[in-house]
Amino acid sequence: MAFWHRKKKKQSSLQAEENAQEQILSQEVTEKTGEEEKRLSEKELAAERVIPKGKAEQKRFVQACLESIRECERQTEIARAEYGQVTEYLTDIQKIDRIAGEEREKLLELCKRIQRLLQERNQYKNRTLTITERQMRRFDRYQDELIDEIKKMYENEMYQKAIDSDMKHLEAEKAYIKENQREIAGRQDFLKKLAKGISGLIGSLIVLFILLYFNLDSNMTYPYIGTLALAAVSAVVIFTESNKNRYEITLSEKKYNKAVELLNRTKIKYVNNVSVLDYNREKFGVKNAADFEELWGEYCKAKEYERRFRENTEQLSKSNDALQQLLDLHEVSDTEVWLVQTYAILDDREMVEIRHDLNQRRQKLREQIRYNTEVKEDYEKQIREVAGSSENGSEIIKEVLDK
Repeated sequence: MAFWHRKKKKQSSLQAEENAQEQILSQEVTEKTGEEEKRLSEKELAAERVIPKGKAEQKRFVQACLESIRECERQTEIARAEYGQVTEYLTDIQKIDRIAGEEREKLLELCKRIQRLLQERNQYKNRTLTITERQMRRFDRYQDELIDEIKKMYENEMYQKAIDSDMKHLEAEKAYIKENQREIAGRQDFLKKLAKGISGLIGSLIVLFILLYFNLDSNMTYPYIGTLALAAVSAVVIFTESNKNRYEITLSEKKYNKAVELLNRTKIKYVNNVSVLDYNREKFGVKNAADFEELWGEYCKAKEYERRFRENTEQLSKSNDALQQLLDLHEVSDTEVWLVQTYAILDDREMVEIRHDLNQRRQKLREQIRYNTEVKEDYEKQIREVAGSSENGSEIIKEVLDK
């Protein structure tokens, strides 16, 4: 039976340890609040005497007295049960104090271990990590791939920077080629205008030479030859420059088309790489590779905390079982309560404080039992008085009891 009792208590022992501190604080607050409350005096709490007249009033009075007696008995029963439990706690303290020798050393060692494990447990519970529980569960699905995915994201971000640089370079190349094409077109227009100008000049010179020849009968052979030479040289120069400009225009168009092709291919790379980055950021819930790496570090810490917490829980459970078994050997009635009061076993001052608290509680319970017993006796006395002072006293009591 002791084994079954211990097994049944084990389920709630860890939860009791975690809430122990809160219970102690709550108890302290309750005690302080109770001390500050304004209490009524015994004189103010004393029941006032009522003298019932008439059968109906006496019957109602007796019934009220019986209800009060039952309430006093109920409260007395509750107080006596609590009194027995408190007495049992005090007896357990005496049994624990009597443990000596090697078993005493084992007891203290178990208590120290439980205290250390509880402190570690609080550290694991109060860890300060920025990663959310949702992010943890998301990383759990890909925990074996996270390192490779971080590397890939860094590579994709570097590749994205290279793509952006290439696009800027190609856009600048396009703008430069366009500007060069405009310059070539300008030079070609200039050559056309120059050719027209030279043609007009030569034509004017020939007309002038003809007029001079007929009017002045001058020899115009050399002027004609010079004009023809000028015309020939100008034609050669203009033709050569025009061909050169046409060649540069053709070459520039090829360069422009090549730049457009490269830019189009780069845009495809840009779209695909951005899609991959956006997808992976959404997949892992991160902003960028640096954020991914930081969260991964937090994730690793959290997983380590979880592992240590599980180990702590297992060790704490084993230590609690060992402590309960040791206390069972010494016939301690309530072993579970000592799982959250190991500090008292280690510190005599704390044990004295607990014993003092239990004695105060017993004193209050004795006062409560005494009060309810006296009130019950008083109500019984009043019933006897009503029964003795009324002709129908026995009949009234019988009717009330028969209900």
